[in-house]
Amino acid sequence: MTASTNTPGDPGSASGTGPAGRPLPLVCPICDARYPADFKVCPRDAARLEDVEGEEDDPLIGTIVGDTLRLVRSIGEGGTARVYEARHTRLDSKRFAVKVLHTRYASNPTVLARFQREAESAGAIGHPAILDVIDIHRTPDGRPYLVTELLEGSDFGSLLKEKGKLEIGLAVRIARQVCRALAAAHGRGVVHRDMKPENIFLVGYPESVEVKVLDFGISKLETEGAAQLTRTGMVVGTPAYMSPEQASGAKVDARTDIYAVGAILYRALTGRRPFEAGDATEVLSAVLSSEPARPRSIAPGIPDALELVIQRAMAKNVQDRYASMDELDAALAPFDTLAPAERMATDQRAMMPSVTAELAMEQAARDARWARPTLLVGSLSGYLWAGACLVDALASVLSLSDAPDAPASSRRVTGLAIGILVVSIGPLVLWLRHLSRIWRNTHHAVELATAVRRIVLAAIVTYAVAALLFRLLSAALSMPKLAAGGPLAGILLALLSYIAGGIVFGVLRARRRAGAG
Repeated sequence: MTASTNTPGDPGSASGTGPAGRPLPLVCPICDARYPADFKVCPRDAARLEDVEGEEDDPLIGTIVGDTLRLVRSIGEGGTARVYEARHTRLDSKRFAVKVLHTRYASNPTVLARFQREAESAGAIGHPAILDVIDIHRTPDGRPYLVTELLEGSDFGSLLKEKGKLEIGLAVRIARQVCRALAAAHGRGVVHRDMKPENIFLVGYPESVEVKVLDFGISKLETEGAAQLTRTGMVVGTPAYMSPEQASGAKVDARTDIYAVGAILYRALTGRRPFEAGDATEVLSAVLSSEPARPRSIAPGIPDALELVIQRAMAKNVQDRYASMDELDAALAPFDTLAPAERMATDQRAMMPSVTAELAMEQAARDARWARPTLLVGSLSGYLWAGACLVDALASVLSLSDAPDAPASSRRVTGLAIGILVVSIGPLVLWLRHLSRIWRNTHHAVELATAVRRIVLAAIVTYAVAALLFRLLSAALSMPKLAAGGPLAGILLALLSYIAGGIVFGVLRARRRAGAG
């Protein structure tokens, strides 16, 4: 059978049918979800439900469309279309799937445009992991239809509902096939924009799973004509797997599909969607403003390095995500449990890249495990170091302004330390709030831990090297104020330490911007 390419109603099945396999009689005019007869409005968008035309005795079954295809039975149902199995009239062994729009949508310009978009996009890509659209035409009564290859299997969403979550190897293998299909689409200038488990069809499960990506009806084409249907400001897609820029109606590119693949992998490995909420509005709000729970907090068996890949793919800032589907595919490769013997039989030279990938995965796992401890230790060390340097510098300034024979005052230094502590409470609170926002995101934690470690080390090392140089210069030039512990040295050492930390911060920031660009 074929999978439905429409968003199912919450109480119905993925095919828009009830428990007995009969079509649900009501449809939402906005989201096309199907509902039982006792519903009055759509729970998702509060729109009044409408009756679906009578489908008990389907007049299309047995008819011939396009002069060559006989519709033999209905195999799927959605809010906007019904899918039939068709046989070639002269070559009976040739079977196809025919997706026919319901009569009520046959003159709807938006639905028709999306129908045409699905045919154009899938036809232009021509990848084996994307559902092949063979023809687009109209039935004798004027309804548009698509002719596609006939698939045997089930959609990924149905499998996840049945299993809850999948083992890592299978989930990653499916995700990698999706990455390759979407990489081909992106190479043709097509952004899917509605990737979700229901739009991934699995053929040959469980022996040898092959993926088919479905439904390019709301895809974005890099052409002038496509802009009318996918203009900036429109929010289209499925909220649970929608990227933040897509949820806000901003301009999207191929990286919105990268986010969706990360969200699908999150769902497949944890058994939960990244954001669970009562309705679409709450989900969209969470996508824009919240971080999902760490995958490992839900499923501890997920490797640290794989969690890092998922969270980077799902980064809210589009510049923080993988730059391409090929890059995401390469990051997932070490977790694909393809048998080593099969890998060697395919190409023994592939073992070297595999070893490199394994080493990279181990390094990523170490980074992920130590990111949060490094953040805590680095933040505390940097705070204490910055405060100590500032106290020493201010004490040195006061010492230089004193009379030569004035005694040193420990109470003055203590007062300076207390004053700096009080003044630094504000920045410290802001820093802790920032840590709390990124704490659940391993990708951001690794990045920030690396930056904090480098900044603090640069400041401390610069201080130590400068102190040694000052000691040598003081001895050579007979300048006691420049010696380590002298008043002038305290000011210069603090200043150099701050400058070194600032330079490292600036370099890291520039590199990040350059990488994003």
